[in-house]
Amino acid sequence: MRKAIMANTFPADMPLADQFHVSAETGFSGIEIGLAREGFFSIDGDPADTETVARLAHDTGLTISGMLAGPLGQIPPTSNDPSVRAEAARVVRRTIEVAPHLGVDTLLLVPGRVEVDVPYGVAWDRALAFVRDLIPDCERHGITLAVENVWNRMIYSPIEMRHFVETIGHPLVGVYWDAGNHAPYTWPQHWPPVLGNHIRRVHVKGFNTNAGPTWPGFVRLLDGTIDWPAVMASLRAIGYDGWVTIEIGFGGTNQSPAEILRKAREFSADMDTLLSM
Repeated sequence: MRKAIMANTFPADMPLADQFHVSAETGFSGIEIGLAREGFFSIDGDPADTETVARLAHDTGLTISGMLAGPLGQIPPTSNDPSVRAEAARVVRRTIEVAPHLGVDTLLLVPGRVEVDVPYGVAWDRALAFVRDLIPDCERHGITLAVENVWNRMIYSPIEMRHFVETIGHPLVGVYWDAGNHAPYTWPQHWPPVLGNHIRRVHVKGFNTNAGPTWPGFVRLLDGTIDWPAVMASLRAIGYDGWVTIEIGFGGTNQSPAEILRKAREFSADMDTLLSM
């Protein structure tokens, strides 16, 4: 397995170039990035930015281990508003086009969410249709869409996740399994045996289940109550040997470079411990 860090874990005011350099300096092999809403390397930004990011990867020796298929939490593909659904598709298609230029073959996809006015069955059908409509783009560019389990009020069990991707039934649709996201609801080590080779990427984060299903439950990777030896054993049992990406926030903005570097070293050391299990 190879260790990576998600760019969104860094403070929001930290330039992407600095994120690359800190990640490389602290021992990560890969970094997961995404197109911004605006500004540098953004959805509607200068195409030359992609080449700048590619040079960043080359100069730092980092692999861009994956990309987010757009900020779909803000523009859910299951919205009742057709214009929102259309914008979600446009953003993902743009990311599918950019990814191969950065050596990326897999995108993290949040397929939508259930809302009080978007019932579960409606969200499910729209999510399936959304992913299916993107398959021709994926085939054209050689990109896999990896559906992630997040707090979106749907797909909260491994059997449900397996059913979702097998209903689509295409080799370019798999799972981006987050080992920490559903720790309040299930034991993470139960997911890999059910999902098997559907898992294309893995996120890790710490969680203290004693806090309940609330944001304060997310903690430093090896703190909390997740049984990481059991999680790693379950991944090894299915033969997973891909990227494992840490996703834990560094905290707020206006942090000093020394403080950011210290935290990145701690996170890197935690990952070394995890991957040695």
